[in-house]
Amino acid sequence: MRTCQNVAMTEMTPLVGESILCFAPDRWTDIWRNRHQIMSRLAMENRVLYVEPRPYLRDVLGHLGQGCDPRPRCYQTVSGVHVYRSPRYAPLSGREPLASLAARLRSRLLEANMRRLGMGSPIVWLFRPEHADIPGRYGESLLIYHIVDDYGGYWGENAARRAAIEARERALMARADLVIVTSRALLETKAGVNPNTHLVRNAVDWDRFRTVLARRDEPEMLRGRSHPRIGYVGALNDKIDTGLLLHVADSYPEGTLLLVGPDRVQSSEARRDLDALHERANVCMVGRVAVNEVPEYMGACDVGLLPYRLNAWTRHIHPLKLYEYLASGLGVVSTDIPSVWEAQELVHIAEDAAGFVAGIRLALSERGDSWVSARRERAQANTWEQRVARISQLIAETRRQMRSQST
Repeated sequence: MRTCQNVAMTEMTPLVGESILCFAPDRWTDIWRNRHQIMSRLAMENRVLYVEPRPYLRDVLGHLGQGCDPRPRCYQTVSGVHVYRSPRYAPLSGREPLASLAARLRSRLLEANMRRLGMGSPIVWLFRPEHADIPGRYGESLLIYHIVDDYGGYWGENAARRAAIEARERALMARADLVIVTSRALLETKAGVNPNTHLVRNAVDWDRFRTVLARRDEPEMLRGRSHPRIGYVGALNDKIDTGLLLHVADSYPEGTLLLVGPDRVQSSEARRDLDALHERANVCMVGRVAVNEVPEYMGACDVGLLPYRLNAWTRHIHPLKLYEYLASGLGVVSTDIPSVWEAQELVHIAEDAAGFVAGIRLALSERGDSWVSARRERAQANTWEQRVARISQLIAETRRQMRSQST
């Protein structure tokens, strides 16, 4: 099986002149993930329609009377991506005949927008098992399933729910023309279903980081905040070991623990930890920032953290922020998740809380020019442009295989 390698851009032909219908699990205006980075680059030479999550009936009912516009919406972003928002009056529902009627209405409205944009025989790009009902509806010329997580792991100890998700995903993988995974752990667990499964890791927006960091601008709200600045930039959700963050804050009372990203924790334990972090004078909780501000906050730190819990969910991830920290020249300290071992010479990997704090101490001592250069060189060898070129190559190879099989 072939896996992703750093191949020179000149050896790859970017995708050009295609219609791409991307069904995403998050809104375009959410924090940027790999699909935002990939689609914004593909939109330079292709027509890309990014379809935001379809609303669920329970969510629509929960927001009645709150002034939400029920109509579909389609607009173009500055990157050239067209974004489509499904109507709230045609939600997902398990109840018949509403489920079938709403599905047909959603399809017709989306098809109308595709015709308006001149999109025919699109590449359909899916990201979640719940998209298993989409193949075959829009006359796709190619079906891609892009896996970034072990989605069954979201359900913890709920074995029945996990089994249902995994069965749906296996069916989707079997039907896809091309399957892309973002970590070696995912490749090991998913590759047996579809032989055309390939590893394409996450990456960094190198040009953005290089440009922003060259200005050496510091966010105004950090002025006066003491060093060392120990930062985590990303969503605060139940993947994050919030208790570990508390331990870091208490271990560096003279410094600043900087937390940048939206608060999305759901467990009561994590909520208690975040409440305690709010009370610490040396903790700066910034909240969500725009994608173009991320390099500024990372550049203002001395160390970058990957403080993940160790479970089925995190065993398969490949954090985008790993290469973003390295692009910022930061030493990185991580819990022992498999994907960071691929950069172990540049990452301090800790088995417990004491080791994590010790790793921060070591990272703070490794701030010379040679360390910074090595980190940035690794980041520069892992850009989104390279990843998009690799995906374009995989699409071309898949189509050649499909043509040869049909003759």
